Amino acid sequence: MATINIDSQLHQSSHDKKLFKDNYISFIYSYKHDIKALLAYGGGKYKMRNDLNDIFNNHLTKYNHYDTYVDGFYGMGGSFKALSDSLQKHGVKTVIVNEINTCIITMHENIRNSPIKMRDYFLEFVRTEIIIPYKKLYIPIEDFLKVKQKMIQRFNELQKKKEFGIETSTLLIMLSAFNFSGMMSFKKGGIISFGKPIYEFDDIDDFFYKTIKRIDTYSKLYNRFDMKFFNSDYLLMYKEFKHRKNTLWNIDPVYLKEDYREYNAEEMMNLQNSDIKECTVNYSQKNFNHIGTLDSLSDIDFIYNNNVSPILYHYINKLDLEYKPFNRKELITSAKNAKVKNVVELILYKNNFKQPLNNIFDSKSLEKCA
Repeated sequence: MATINIDSQLHQSSHDKKLFKDNYISFIYSYKHDIKALLAYGGGKYKMRNDLNDIFNNHLTKYNHYDTYVDGFYGMGGSFKALSDSLQKHGVKTVIVNEINTCIITMHENIRNSPIKMRDYFLEFVRTEIIIPYKKLYIPIEDFLKVKQKMIQRFNELQKKKEFGIETSTLLIMLSAFNFSGMMSFKKGGIISFGKPIYEFDDIDDFFYKTIKRIDTYSKLYNRFDMKFFNSDYLLMYKEFKHRKNTLWNIDPVYLKEDYREYNAEEMMNLQNSDIKECTVNYSQKNFNHIGTLDSLSDIDFIYNNNVSPILYHYINKLDLEYKPFNRKELITSAKNAKVKNVVELILYKNNFKQPLNNIFDSKSLEKCA
């Protein structure tokens, strides 16, 4: 992309925050970029949108009217974005989301409620850390790595002090631009780590052109609904909301390993969490309660995702669940040109509280759905 004219325009206006802001926003919105995901994120569910919408429209809403959507493991919100149009058309107004990582859930809340502040933080960073000192937008890779390191250092300082707000929320989106395949690392205590160097200019394009668009796109999406944000363990949240009427749950927990050995029938009947191998990526949730999460499915209407495992087939039979396979490709490492492997996921779903269509708006009938 030609940047000589915009370099001059941005540098000349860099002494005036408002003029710089207007010029920059006009510049990035002169290019069309489809924002499919808030962050490049391993395990994102937007790729499942066709399957998720098919399940929602042709199975789950066949007998039920939902006014609330609850997401117990929100992550970057891929499932919600994938289903958002269908949810709105169906009449869902309330969206309750939960994420155990404080920095991530704070980011979502700020995107909905304070997008202008996030946008202004990004613009001020570009103005003071790139345009003013370097007098241009596209700077040499070695200089950009120095700028990136400043972002990482500041992000880590705030995480260490547990000061989560506009700054961490915006830096999280900014830094995600430089992580190939969305490979962020989650360390002890939920600390998010970024380590990959810049490989090519596509990373820089993502940073310059898409940061504000990601914030704007998701802020508009979130404000289409009455959203409530929770930073809690899933099972605690589940106990609080499991009796809520007319509610559909999305459950996208820590992934089981794909290479489980087969269990015999007796082992499956007496399976404990301690018997389950630790997940490759556990998002700092050590000894994740897979059994408790799967048992919770008997009390809610839900969509659940996980890698294929004998454990899932055991619960399919135990709880009489419906399911659908989904094939995806997964990068084994975050290195450039890394090998891709094929992975099969299962989407489990069920109406536990079916209501005949002609009774769904009857208040007495709805009482039975709680």
